[in-house]
Amino acid sequence: MHSMGISIKEWKPSDGLILEPAALNAVKDLNNSLVVAGPGAGKTELLAQKASFLLETNSCVYPNKILAVSLKKDAAVNLKDRIKLRLSKDLESRFISQTFDSFAKSILDRFLNAIPDEFRPDPNYGIALNQNEFVRAFSKCGVNFNNNKIKKQYIDNLTKRRLESVSGVYKDVWDILLKGDGDIKPTLSFQMISVLAIYILETNPLILKSLRKTYSHVFLDEFQDTTRIQYALVKVCFHNSETSITAVGDNRQRIMLWAGAKPDIFDSYKKDFNSKEFTLVMNHRSAPRLLEIQKIVNNYLQEIPFSPIANPKWTEDEGVAEIWYFKDSITETEDVAERITQLIHQQQISYRDICIIVKQSVQQFSDEIIEVLEKVNIQARNEAKFQDLLKEDMVLLILNTLKSALNARDSDAWSFIWEAKIFFEGKLGTVDPIIIDKLRKHLKTMLRIVKTKLMKVTQQEDLDVLLKEILDFYDVNKLSKYYPQYLQGKYINKLREELSSYLYQYYTSRKDWLAAIDSFQGNDSIPIMTIHKSKGLEFDVVFFVGFDDNSFWSFSQQEAEDKCTFFVGLSRSKRYLYFTFSENRFGRRRTNSDISILYQMLEESGVVEEKFIGFD
Repeated sequence: MHSMGISIKEWKPSDGLILEPAALNAVKDLNNSLVVAGPGAGKTELLAQKASFLLETNSCVYPNKILAVSLKKDAAVNLKDRIKLRLSKDLESRFISQTFDSFAKSILDRFLNAIPDEFRPDPNYGIALNQNEFVRAFSKCGVNFNNNKIKKQYIDNLTKRRLESVSGVYKDVWDILLKGDGDIKPTLSFQMISVLAIYILETNPLILKSLRKTYSHVFLDEFQDTTRIQYALVKVCFHNSETSITAVGDNRQRIMLWAGAKPDIFDSYKKDFNSKEFTLVMNHRSAPRLLEIQKIVNNYLQEIPFSPIANPKWTEDEGVAEIWYFKDSITETEDVAERITQLIHQQQISYRDICIIVKQSVQQFSDEIIEVLEKVNIQARNEAKFQDLLKEDMVLLILNTLKSALNARDSDAWSFIWEAKIFFEGKLGTVDPIIIDKLRKHLKTMLRIVKTKLMKVTQQEDLDVLLKEILDFYDVNKLSKYYPQYLQGKYINKLREELSSYLYQYYTSRKDWLAAIDSFQGNDSIPIMTIHKSKGLEFDVVFFVGFDDNSFWSFSQQEAEDKCTFFVGLSRSKRYLYFTFSENRFGRRRTNSDISILYQMLEESGVVEEKFIGFD
């Protein structure tokens, strides 16, 4: 069954795609490599093609697997979705796409018992969603924080050293957080989980050996945002091994330094893994006029001049960039709403292709914008609450089950749950008609029951019970075997409760289940999000609202990082890019003198038009 595959010479990118020369060379490179890929360079496609190449030519020799590690949940899901389009079913199962967090957690949960009792966390440990338990644990050990800076230092120090070298108050705090103590529940941060995973691999050569044997190839996505601990985990796993690593990133999009990204990561990696560097120059996303802005910003971000090349589908005068100046934010919001209405009705642009981005807090801006848009019958929402939830495997499983129960003709939903069911039952690749028939009947019966019960839901509690029954049908134990992030029951329950609460809210306003699911998935609303949350996404239209000093309040302390953030924000747009500045916002005067250099960049590009609205 597992023949030699296609020869390396004969292999061509799937679906007739033409890759630029550097991308094709990076795909075919079998050693450690670093691919520098700017916005719109097609990183996801590059990795998908590289996976196809490795598996189809049997360079990743059966039964070895490829492990792709991303920083964010949505990047991991996007990559998995792209792989589905590019690979045949039998090869697809050898491509594993995870976040750093879920990779570290799966090592910890799977090999919990390999840790001596002293360091072994309670198997029902919780994940720290904030720092409350940490503060209480330190307090119990006699350390109280009078400011955030000190708090951050102490909490960072918890994971600065190897587990066995932790001492003093840090050891005491670790003990409390690992086992729990009175009213403090056992709680781990993902940094702590990574430290524990490193400990497991360093003290159990057999576990490390089997990990290296499983994954002959590893992809690291958004590499510029990798933290010190994440990089330490990569080194323990794969340094000086036979595993070949492909890291993809962009030093101009370094916007996670505040979250502990390792500043010299590219240099360390090149030295440690003796890697070859490839630089991609195409930008498949943005119109030529918008690329003029990116060129200028790039030259402020790095010594090396960079001229991205537009996709030939554009004509050179395409792309609209404007700065709008207003007296007050009320006129601003009304004008944004008016432009959105035009784009939707005259340009036929869909809701999901428009994004409103802000630098700092979405909540501040979103209430006003949502209200004004509602008056003209356009929905918008703060995407932060939904973004991660909608990428959860378990949420997708439930939503597709509901869609399939409600609409038998939804073939995408059916194939999603059919594949999941076969997968959970361990029957992947079976051609036995009896088994297939039995599974299909089982699934169809369940869908009928779900539909009947869904029609009888009169309160959120009914929906919650139904979602629980759906998960029981697939069997939570089987679920967590394939999705290790659910090995802990508590996490599944939390997700299910969130899902049922949002879904029921949408149902009460839409009065129809399919419409409610559609709304929940955001298909009929405009997302409002921070630049950090927009990373890796693309939209036809981007509104950068509140382009003022207040939004960039720490510009003088972290100018380099804020310029990168600016670069990430403006490079999300394919065709239309609008910046808005308002002299009065939330009853306060606003200025733009601190960030005048950002305005200067826009002016230097020569493509940004200025409009003064409501001035005499």
